[in-house]
Amino acid sequence: MKVSFIIPVYGHLDLTRACLESLRNTVPGSDYEIIIVDDGSDERCKAGLEELIDQRTYLIRNKDNRGYAYSNNLGAKTAKGEILFLLNNDLEFRKGWFSPMLKAFRRFPEIGAVGNVQLDAATGEMDHSGYFVDWDAELKHKRSANRFGPFKKAYSKFHLITGACFAIRRTLFLELGGFDERYQNGCEDIDLCLKIGQRKRRIYVANKSVIQHAVSSTRGEPNLDQERNFRLLQNTWGERIAQLAAYRWPNHYLERSIKQPRTILWKLLFDAASRWLRLRKGASNVGIHLARYYQAQNERHWNSILDNWTDEMIKTEERKKHANWYRDRFRYTGLLGDKSRSNGLWIREKAAFKIPRGLVVNSIGIRGFIHPADSDHNEESGDLGLKVCINQVEAKSFNPLGTSDFKIELDKPPVLASESLTIDIELLGVSKTNFYAFLGRKWEKSKWIPKLIRDKLQKYRAQRKNKRLMIQGLEINNETLLDFENSPTSPLVFDYVLKYGNVGINLVGWFKAQLGIGESVRLAARALQATNIESSFVPLKVNCLAAQGDTSFDHLLTDENPYLVNIFHIDAPQSADIDHHHGPDFRKGRRNIAYWAWELPEFPDNWIQYFSYFDEIWTPSDFVTRAIMMKSPIPVLTVPHCIAFDRPEDAVRSRFKLPEDKFLFLFAYDLNSYQERKNPRAAIRAFKQAFAGSSQDDVGLVIKTHSTERNKEDFKLLQEQLDGIENVYLIDQTLSREDVYRLMSVCDCYVSLHRSEGFGLTVAESMYLGKPVISTHWSATSEFLNTDCGLPVHCELIKLKHSWGPYQKGQRWAEPNIDHAAEQMLKIKNDPQLADELGKKAIEVIEERFSPKAIGNLYEQRLKTFAMWESTTPVR
Repeated sequence: MKVSFIIPVYGHLDLTRACLESLRNTVPGSDYEIIIVDDGSDERCKAGLEELIDQRTYLIRNKDNRGYAYSNNLGAKTAKGEILFLLNNDLEFRKGWFSPMLKAFRRFPEIGAVGNVQLDAATGEMDHSGYFVDWDAELKHKRSANRFGPFKKAYSKFHLITGACFAIRRTLFLELGGFDERYQNGCEDIDLCLKIGQRKRRIYVANKSVIQHAVSSTRGEPNLDQERNFRLLQNTWGERIAQLAAYRWPNHYLERSIKQPRTILWKLLFDAASRWLRLRKGASNVGIHLARYYQAQNERHWNSILDNWTDEMIKTEERKKHANWYRDRFRYTGLLGDKSRSNGLWIREKAAFKIPRGLVVNSIGIRGFIHPADSDHNEESGDLGLKVCINQVEAKSFNPLGTSDFKIELDKPPVLASESLTIDIELLGVSKTNFYAFLGRKWEKSKWIPKLIRDKLQKYRAQRKNKRLMIQGLEINNETLLDFENSPTSPLVFDYVLKYGNVGINLVGWFKAQLGIGESVRLAARALQATNIESSFVPLKVNCLAAQGDTSFDHLLTDENPYLVNIFHIDAPQSADIDHHHGPDFRKGRRNIAYWAWELPEFPDNWIQYFSYFDEIWTPSDFVTRAIMMKSPIPVLTVPHCIAFDRPEDAVRSRFKLPEDKFLFLFAYDLNSYQERKNPRAAIRAFKQAFAGSSQDDVGLVIKTHSTERNKEDFKLLQEQLDGIENVYLIDQTLSREDVYRLMSVCDCYVSLHRSEGFGLTVAESMYLGKPVISTHWSATSEFLNTDCGLPVHCELIKLKHSWGPYQKGQRWAEPNIDHAAEQMLKIKNDPQLADELGKKAIEVIEERFSPKAIGNLYEQRLKTFAMWESTTPVR
């Protein structure tokens, strides 16, 4: 059987010369060849290698330094031997080393590769007798002899051996592609062993083959290339490495249980013992979990030193990949409130927390307080402690805890960011008193138990000893996540959720459109900007016929929707077009919310089909909510518009060609919003009635409208209604939002005698500007305008005799009382003090109820109640 010895060389001529000399002296009479691969050595070494060539020794040269893997692969392609021995040039061979390795190929037909025992040339001590993956996924040398009881074995099975002295059939080596040349002088041998194992071939160590190794004398100091090698190995073979690590976990757990008996988890102890005794086969799930945890630690280490990521970047990436705190839930069980002690929650016996995935957990802290025992109650005396178990994998005991404040901390708990975190807590020191409490409940009315005993047991039923220990908070990485001390019924700290839960909103709408629904999404954006909620502003691609002149959010617009909640500001019938324009993935896997407005008490039956595109509906008013919720199979909530903008300081009437010496009433509307609903005719009639027959020199009516080109008939009708009225000023052009606010600011009173409103944006904006407002006392505007802050107008509800767009015949809306509206016009025009008082009160109402902060708080509350907290234990 011909053998080819392949020795890559990069410098170190003296070591190479000694290696060759000992090799030739220990394989006499064998059929062999020696292939030296010079991997770009210096000139001195090159010249020295020439002197080592003989009839069995060949020299191959690389022009450049190509690395260990390339050089071995090159030598293997040139070799003629059946068996390849891949050797380092820093080995010294002892007599008798060769035969045991060669015999293995004859003895074991399923053999893949053979290694041997290597001693440290400097100390003579064992360097390794094989390679293994330890329980923490770390690659380690076995530094003890391979024995079976007292006997030294001839051969031992291993999953891994080192490449310093590695024997393999040439055909198998070439079939496997040789060493993977992506590795730079490290881990090539481990990678090859794993490939061999994948082929169901076995790897052995010949225990009677012993050589000396000048350990790492040719490799140099540890560097980033070695880190890259280990990263590549883990990325390629992570699952297999985790499995091999899990095979070592039973030994580790049994050793730890002996040293730390208080941390024993009986389920794990049974699992470890049964595997150690070979009663159960395969890799332990707990062992695999722990290995994956350490592999995740390795990857974060490489992110830091190889990718230059900061700790915050690492945590952010994990959140993006794994956190879904809208669908995963926070839970706690076993914690109870006590009326006499309000500084936390107590544990009857056991408690548990479940924290959603997505967190990089470096430490877990539990804060609490232990009250001193009452000397008048012997049943509450004694020490208390806690046993904390993480994911049913690792436990730690803290006993006793003493009294007063305490904080227990677990560093580097085995928690994967891809999995939820479960924390189980057991109260220690109460087993006896809890048992007495149990007997007290069971024997309370028993005739067979003496009353003296029953009375004594009753004292334990209150579990006063348990109530001495109060849990006040749970911390992750030294930041409070759950605060039971200050908020026991709703302990989740929402700022923590916003920071770490990948929580955010994709706000979708016509940000540029100059119409009501466009302003709706812009107002929502302003509310979100008043919060800490991450947000993405996405232009709605569904067709919109309105002018696209608003540029206030252009600098923030993006097509990306990275967060797990979409809020669409859209008319219900256009909901079916979202997937066509944005693609089905835009909604997939997210909580989808529609922000709908509707102006009548009954939601159309033929719009019910559009609920299927969403998980819930938001509306701008309770009026709309009531209409929609009666037909909705999903939740419907009121989230009003926020009202906040810079009040104009440069507003002058001349900008709009309005007279300076008149009391001006204003009504503004979009002809696209259906003239019959907006009802300008009522404002015109009321104005005529209020001021007909008297001089109109000191009063005027301003009508602002737009979208006249698409609504020519309605505009013509409006002009006819205005015909013959003195001091009427018609503005029929599209104005910027700033100019609309200027126009409102220069007028004295706003009038909206609408038949119905879903919110009444112009009414609220005029109130925010401190203007008295005359408004129909029905629908959404009546929710914030009343006699304290405005001039509501009486009305009666009538049935529609004709259909107007989506407003169908037979529905109801309001008909404002023209006589009362005219009275209100005269009252406000003739009473400047009333106008001033109503204007001030109007500002107060709008700022209090509809500020960005107030509306933003509704967003935060809803996000929190979506998914981020679910308690399964009542507070008692």
